[in-house]
Amino acid sequence: MNKAGWKAILRALWRTSMIGALALVSAQAATMRIDTSKSPALKTWADSMQPIAAEWYPRLANLMSSIEDRPLLDVSIRINPDFKGIAAASGPYIDISTDWITRHPEESRGAVIHELVHVVQAYPPGHAGWLTEGIADYFRYAIYESLPLREFPRPEKPQGYLDSYKVSAGFLFWLETGPAPGIVRQLNTALRLGQYQEALFTERTGRELKDLWSDYLTALRPLPNLPQEPRIWRHAKGSFEYQASGTWTEFENGKPVWNFIEVARTPQSIEVLDKSRNVRLRLASTMVQLVSKTGGSTLYTGEWSTASSTKQPAN
Repeated sequence: MNKAGWKAILRALWRTSMIGALALVSAQAATMRIDTSKSPALKTWADSMQPIAAEWYPRLANLMSSIEDRPLLDVSIRINPDFKGIAAASGPYIDISTDWITRHPEESRGAVIHELVHVVQAYPPGHAGWLTEGIADYFRYAIYESLPLREFPRPEKPQGYLDSYKVSAGFLFWLETGPAPGIVRQLNTALRLGQYQEALFTERTGRELKDLWSDYLTALRPLPNLPQEPRIWRHAKGSFEYQASGTWTEFENGKPVWNFIEVARTPQSIEVLDKSRNVRLRLASTMVQLVSKTGGSTLYTGEWSTASSTKQPAN
């Protein structure tokens, strides 16, 4: 992304933060109407959905930082017996299937949240479709429904994020809680300005998009059990080795660089702490993660070994 594009995104984010309070008042003034004229039997569902939609529409806009200096549109949700899909948004209009609500009343509430995100997005033509649907499902499942990260589907294939919807949503959820907090708002702003590029992921994390997807799969993949006596964990640049004192030492090129104490152990991993730097790491079968309050991010990939990389003194 060129410098002018980044400046435009930063200006938009700054403007949103400065006028946030005023914009939220404007957002709350938007009206929400659910039309049951073609499906009067679903009035009870509509009456229960009305306050949910009225509450979440401005909330979504505020979370997405998309209100900027223009008011939210009044929204009309049409319960449509002739609609053949589940739900779809077109401008300020949302059509949702009568049959789908009848068969899946609770699932239909989440579908409305998804479509309200689309109303807020209002991206210009030519945007990344997988991100559009991924962001909508992120706000539906991760924010509105509070679905745990482990329950999002993760296809084991390169560029699986392109599967869109719930798959992309889980990937965005992982980024938000680990490598790139706040990235969904940045992506939304870039898409709104018509200036999205994959380079945004690299700028935020130092990793290319395809590599981040691989990191995500690795981080959520079930871990094998530790070896019977785990003592040496090796990666391309060095190792972590258990010492007779009960501590762990990190070696680089055969030389000791950092010392850790063991603070926790499960059948699948060992957590160690460097008190001097307040750095906590998790040693597992295929990776070492940096542990933080929001989760873990992969520092190294490697494996347990029986061969030390430590240089032995000559006799």
